[in-house]
Amino acid sequence: MKMKHLSYLSGGLAVTLSIGASIAMAQVTPTPIESGDNSLFSSRVLTTGLDNPWAMRWGPDDQIWVTERTSGEITRVDPVTGSQQVLLTLDDVYTGPQHEGLLGLALHPGLLQNTGNDFIYIGYTVNDGSEAEPDPSAQIVRYRYDADTQQLVDKTVLISGMPAGNDHNAGRVVFGPDDKLYYSIGEQGHNFGRNLRKPNLALVLPTADEVGREDWRTYSGKILRLNLDGTIPDDNPEIESVRSHIYSYGHRNPQGLAFGENGTLYEAEHGPATDDELNIIQAGGNYGWPRVAGRIDDRNYLYINWSEAAEDVSENTDPLPESVPQLPESTFDGDMVEPLATYFTVDDDYPIGQICGYICDPTIAPSSILPYSAGEDGIAEWDNSVLLTTLKHGTLYVQSLSDDGTAAEGDPVAWLSTQNRYRDVLVAPENRVFIATDAFGSAAQKFGDGLNTSILHNPGAILLYTYGEEGGSDLGMTRSSQTVEEARADGIASDNPKEFEDPNTGKETAPDDVAAVMPDSEVMEVVARGGPQFAQTCSTCHGPAGRSDAAAVLAENEKLTDAGYVASTVVHGFGYMPAFGSQLSDTEIAEIGTYIRNSWGNDYGVLTTDDVAQAR
Repeated sequence: MKMKHLSYLSGGLAVTLSIGASIAMAQVTPTPIESGDNSLFSSRVLTTGLDNPWAMRWGPDDQIWVTERTSGEITRVDPVTGSQQVLLTLDDVYTGPQHEGLLGLALHPGLLQNTGNDFIYIGYTVNDGSEAEPDPSAQIVRYRYDADTQQLVDKTVLISGMPAGNDHNAGRVVFGPDDKLYYSIGEQGHNFGRNLRKPNLALVLPTADEVGREDWRTYSGKILRLNLDGTIPDDNPEIESVRSHIYSYGHRNPQGLAFGENGTLYEAEHGPATDDELNIIQAGGNYGWPRVAGRIDDRNYLYINWSEAAEDVSENTDPLPESVPQLPESTFDGDMVEPLATYFTVDDDYPIGQICGYICDPTIAPSSILPYSAGEDGIAEWDNSVLLTTLKHGTLYVQSLSDDGTAAEGDPVAWLSTQNRYRDVLVAPENRVFIATDAFGSAAQKFGDGLNTSILHNPGAILLYTYGEEGGSDLGMTRSSQTVEEARADGIASDNPKEFEDPNTGKETAPDDVAAVMPDSEVMEVVARGGPQFAQTCSTCHGPAGRSDAAAVLAENEKLTDAGYVASTVVHGFGYMPAFGSQLSDTEIAEIGTYIRNSWGNDYGVLTTDDVAQAR
């Protein structure tokens, strides 16, 4: 039996889990968000060294069962000592930078109850193609827990061939009170970023013939309901006269999925740059994506269907020609279920991508959801709420609900904020709150003068907060959010080089003194000027060596041969890539672009100031 290392910290939580008043940077939100009283909790790191923990479940053995996305391991963690025991290592899991790998986990209620149902259910991605040309798909698999060997055995594939890709695979697996399995599938990020030209199928439903052939291609952007053997339940909704596994549709990236005590199914999904959603899932419900983000209000979202655009039309064209389909939300005439809440809806003049990139956009990136009722002895401040872990903010948002749980009341309250990416939350007996963190990625910066960072303080860990214990934590002194105005005052001026500032000396020069990058400029001289600016402006996402799991790989990238492509991307942004046209001068962008085009195996010459000016 393989045992993982013991990783237990006997003292209080490491200093990087405590944020004091002297280090006041935090996430940016459109309006101030109240912060909870974190001094009500003691805190410590329970365990570390996990390979991107994704889903946690409290087992009948009073242990934490957790999936590790990138290692393909199911691990059992002692909630007191933090010791780890591997129960299963998948040999066929396909892992990518962000969304592929071992994802959801559900435990059968009869596990270890002498019922003969010692089963666990997992969702993960496999590669149906080659290493050079991957073709991922998703499947749900059942394993049996063998108490004698303390291992998971007897693999049974319940359903395979479901959509998967390099983005937005969702992957939550939930065991319902009706003894059915619920599974969330994202829309693989189609019509966005690197998948811009791929058709988004979140609103496309299967035909009866496709269901009969077990062709699940239209299951993207859906929540499924399955029998425990993977078949279609007889009482699933008929949608457009076809019964399939589909329970609801029109979702973007539904990473949060959980039942409340009253049987209500709650869901949280990622929005594009605004309008993360909190929903109640109704059988047969249409949730609008990609035609609608949040509510039908025509605020800061326009559906541009790039899969029907001519190949010679660039996504950076401004204005777009009429030949590119552009559909306001108000033109959607479907019968849509509105969200309980959005995080956050803003007007069209909000500076999307202009503060610190996507980390500062008005979304929180909800990665899981947990309905919570305090009862007589629980966490009273969280009673009758849903808990949402956030990737961008490293914060547990607590959203209060109405008495019947069918409406959100007010804005959420921010709790337990650290410089991490929170992936899942578990509330266990004795008011213990466990939060799993990603092993890498970008998040709001809580220390120093910046606004975003790729330095996570507790990567690949489970953090333990215990309610009602005196822990001496100063977490309660953390500012939970900054408004746009505060961010501009406190962050932009110090985060990024000032226009016409020499990054080597920090001294400002007059515009007339800035030497434009010309076709005959000495490449290495321009590279020397662009390098420090890249380090300050771009390396957080792309990595100091041009390679990162959080953004496009720049090293040995043949796309950089096209000077116009480089200039347009930096000026206007692309997908998750923010627009820097309003923050940097033409020459600064030319210098950064020249550095990128001539580093890490690239040798493509200068990007000129005129190239950038033409891109504007």
